[in-house]
Amino acid sequence: MAQDLEKTTEGLRAGSGAYIVNTKHIIINKPAKDCVADIQEVSAAGGQTLSGRNIALYGMAAVEDDEKDPDRQHFAPNATLINKGIIEIYLNEMVKAYKDQIKEGKDDNVRPYNFIRVYAMVAGKKSMIVNEGIIRVHFDQEDEDTPVYGLSVASGEGATVINNGTIELDGKGSFATQARVMAIPADNVAIINNGKISVNIEETSTVRVLATTGKGGSIANYGEINVTSSGRLMTIARLADTHILNAGKVNIDFKAHFVTQKVSFLFQSDPLACAIYEHCLPNEKPVPPIVNTGEINVKLEGNEHSTENAVAFGIYSEIVGEEKQVHRFENTGTINVSSTGPYDLITAELGCNIQSSKDFPYDIKIGEWNTTARDFAATKDVILCRSGRVDLSDAAFTIKGGSGTYKAEDLIAQTNGGKEAGDTFVITGSEKMTIENK
Repeated sequence: MAQDLEKTTEGLRAGSGAYIVNTKHIIINKPAKDCVADIQEVSAAGGQTLSGRNIALYGMAAVEDDEKDPDRQHFAPNATLINKGIIEIYLNEMVKAYKDQIKEGKDDNVRPYNFIRVYAMVAGKKSMIVNEGIIRVHFDQEDEDTPVYGLSVASGEGATVINNGTIELDGKGSFATQARVMAIPADNVAIINNGKISVNIEETSTVRVLATTGKGGSIANYGEINVTSSGRLMTIARLADTHILNAGKVNIDFKAHFVTQKVSFLFQSDPLACAIYEHCLPNEKPVPPIVNTGEINVKLEGNEHSTENAVAFGIYSEIVGEEKQVHRFENTGTINVSSTGPYDLITAELGCNIQSSKDFPYDIKIGEWNTTARDFAATKDVILCRSGRVDLSDAAFTIKGGSGTYKAEDLIAQTNGGKEAGDTFVITGSEKMTIENK
């Protein structure tokens, strides 16, 4: 892409049913009328439904004024947004301008806003958003405490969001920062990455790259995702029955850091990094399998700030409640997970309910699974559960470099000592599983 594009400091704004294409280098580095919206939103996080008023900075947006209050806006539906240029956003001046208007807690009714939000591209339900160019969001805010929610590309129910270009998030950030790339808190969305995504932020509370907290829909990665950060890294994530496929490459460098929670609605939790994540309440409908056919590399760097409870997985599944559905996992690609530092930290290719504080067993079914030979009985890092009922009747393990025989208990293990006594752990179907050494 040519770097000599015409530069502008004006955001692109359209309404319902609009079609807009950016071919310029949009640089948004301070709040202005043509790049700020006062948004009333409903979304979900941490298993909670949220409704709130947020002040939003945008590069391209489909928004419409509220019928009762023209000073406030909603995201407009049925829009098509295409970026063929560059959208670049800096956060420091936005945070300076609005930090005194952000609520300190749920009961603060004096200050109007829950978050400062940032969107490179955003529209409402049933919209299509395509990035063919470059998006850069710089988390350069000097303020450490103001809650910032950085959703680079977002839309609403029934939307399709595609990245064919480059998306980069960088900066120092803060532990009050929620960093998102293509994340949609709505039902029946399609999120596809064919390009390159990079998140390199020193301090974050959480990171989600391709994610939805809604029901249904699909998420697929065919491109490359690189994440270097702290906090909790939940790279490709679902909350319910969304289809997930990683057919590309995911690299995670986790600078584990225990974060004292600064965003009031989220629960306090230990450091976590994973390439694919599901955190589910009990599902009403059958859950599609989580599938990896690509390459996953996760490196957990423990340190004096990580605590000994930091964990890392290729795929992590955690259920909150009495789940009735079967969760199936397939890995015909590669998953490599490693850790360093002063603690003996838990890592595995697939982890289930490791950080759960209660015994919430659910049915886990393993399909095809590729791994590399090692002393599985000692490492306990292929499939690791705190509580679960693991069905191996369809399991087909391929072990690269293997030459011996392996038992089910070598490949599927339980963590030592549950957080509560009586964690349920059952393996069935091992007589039907197959193991091939290559």
